[in-house]
Amino acid sequence: MQHSSLVKTWKETSMHPHLGLTIAICTRHRPDDLIHCVSSVAKQKLPANPIEILVMDDGDLTIAHLIRLSEIIQNTPIELRYHKKLQPGLFFSRIESLVVSSYELLLFLDDDVELDADYLTRLVQIYQDDADISGIGGMDRLIEPAGIAWSLFGRFFLYSSGVTGKLSASGYGGSMSGWLASKQDFVTEFLLGCNMSFRKSALDKLEVVDWLKSYSLGEDIYLSHVARQKGKLIISPQLTVKHNQSAASRDHEEQVAYTEIVNHYHLLVIKNAKARHYIYQLWTACGLFIRAVLKKSLHFRVKGYGRAIGFIVNRLIKTTLSERG
Repeated sequence: MQHSSLVKTWKETSMHPHLGLTIAICTRHRPDDLIHCVSSVAKQKLPANPIEILVMDDGDLTIAHLIRLSEIIQNTPIELRYHKKLQPGLFFSRIESLVVSSYELLLFLDDDVELDADYLTRLVQIYQDDADISGIGGMDRLIEPAGIAWSLFGRFFLYSSGVTGKLSASGYGGSMSGWLASKQDFVTEFLLGCNMSFRKSALDKLEVVDWLKSYSLGEDIYLSHVARQKGKLIISPQLTVKHNQSAASRDHEEQVAYTEIVNHYHLLVIKNAKARHYIYQLWTACGLFIRAVLKKSLHFRVKGYGRAIGFIVNRLIKTTLSERG
């Protein structure tokens, strides 16, 4: 079945959601991390709502792995479900989760995330207390607060807005480095992809976009943008996780660097951003390029950033010429 058909099927059947919470864990070739993630869920104080864990397998989990996961949750009321992906990529893990999940509340977790105590009870309670909330996110307590140099870089090159929960003028979420200083829930423009949740009904306008089919950088901002059309997004300091960020291969880091910039360009297009925001984004891209040139540990990103800057300049020139007729 094509993904366009999957989205159509989900939209037709999501009008009568069952009360409950689906925890969709997107995983790829990291069974040990997945076991730690599921273990952290099993240790939670659980809300009365029905809960399922939906393992979205983008890799090759074995029967032995699934048996181990079943053993972890066997003394809990949690249901374990397995779904083998139809198409690779994190964005399609999100899309397919929307289709096959059972419940209205959908929490996305990376497989290398571990939940801190009371995460699930607090999450469900916030949703129950405010029907106007479309999405809720937590904080990664392993993110280090921004130092002076990074803060200055973020503000000067518009990578960070400097305002909690607000995207920068170029569309980047660098302000999240200050989230841990917050003591109260706050309204935000974006959620953090490693632990973000939505009402499924808030994503009924979500469409498959070509630029997220391979490297999905920015997909959390895209989902957040769609959900915000239906209600507010909240970050709660009481929802914390430990995101271990398992080491990734650098084989494709040049392409990852490229999409870090190009995908944010596409996000501006989706938001119908004004012309000045594309200039701001070019400025941010130049900042990332300069930083990669100057910092030896980031040299592997230079080519990717350079190609992305060329992409943006080319698009801006074409747009300008088109507007002039």
